[in-house]
Amino acid sequence: MDNCVEHIPHIGIVAGTAEGAALCYRLLCLEAENVMGRRYAHPEVTLHSFSLHRYLEAIDRDDWVEVAALMSQSAAKLTQAGADIIICPNNTLHKAFNLVESPVPWIHIVTPVVREVVARCWHRVGILGTQAVMEGSVYSEPLHQLDIDLMVPEQEAGTRIQHIIRHELIAGVLTSKSALFVQKVIAEMALNGAEAVILACTELPLLMAGYQAAIPLLDSTRLLARAALCYRVQEDQHSEGNRLVHSRAITSLQGSMICVNPSESSMEKHITARAV
Repeated sequence: MDNCVEHIPHIGIVAGTAEGAALCYRLLCLEAENVMGRRYAHPEVTLHSFSLHRYLEAIDRDDWVEVAALMSQSAAKLTQAGADIIICPNNTLHKAFNLVESPVPWIHIVTPVVREVVARCWHRVGILGTQAVMEGSVYSEPLHQLDIDLMVPEQEAGTRIQHIIRHELIAGVLTSKSALFVQKVIAEMALNGAEAVILACTELPLLMAGYQAAIPLLDSTRLLARAALCYRVQEDQHSEGNRLVHSRAITSLQGSMICVNPSESSMEKHITARAV
C-alpha cells in the first residue's frame, strides 16, 4: 500500500508498556479500516521501546528529565525510520512531555480526549489512571482552563487503582476482581455527578472489556489512534537557489493546530487543541 496515496502519515509509536503499545498498534490498524473505508487498509507504523524497567525506575525517583530523555531518544530513532508524526499511548509518560525534544511533531494524548469531552458538552468528568496522572496536571490543567471539573477517586480507591495498574495490568494480568472494583469506582463517580470517565491508562480498556459502565468511558488510546490517522501529510517542492527544497506540513481534519517545525522549541512540538 502506498502510504502517500492513502494520505495516512507514517506513525511512530513511543512505547511505554508492552500491553499498551500493542493495543495502540492494533487500534491503529482497526481504526484505519474505518478511516479508509477498506478492509486491511493499515497505516505504516514504526514502534520503538526501551526497557520498561528504565522508565519505572526514573518515575519512582520522580526523575522526569530522565523519562523525557528516553522519550526523546525514541523520537530520534522513529524520525530516522521515516515517521511523519509521533504518538505515545502511555498517559503517565506525558508528565514529561514538555521536556521532550523531537525532530517531528507529536500528538499529545490529552488533545483528542479534551476535544471529545467538549464535543459531548460534558462539564464534569472522572479520571482513572496512575496516581501521577490522576493527581497531576496532565489532564487537570487543560480541562480546568475550559471550566470542566475533573473528579478523582477517593485516596484509598486511587491507591488500589495504582496497585492494579502497576502490578497487574502492565504485566498482562486481567482479573474479574479488579474489573469489578474499577466498575464500582466508576459507578460512585456517576452518583457524584460525573457525566463520563476518562480511562487515562492504556491498559484499563483491556480490563473493562465486557463490563458495563454506569456512564460513558473515554478510551484515551483509541482516541489518540483516531487522531493520528486523521492527520494528513502534504509534500510541496520548490526551488531555492540551485537546490530543491522539500517542505512538509501536517494538517488536521479535526480543527487542531500542529507545530510543523518542532525542533525550534521543545515546548512547541505538541498539538494545541484550537477546536476546543
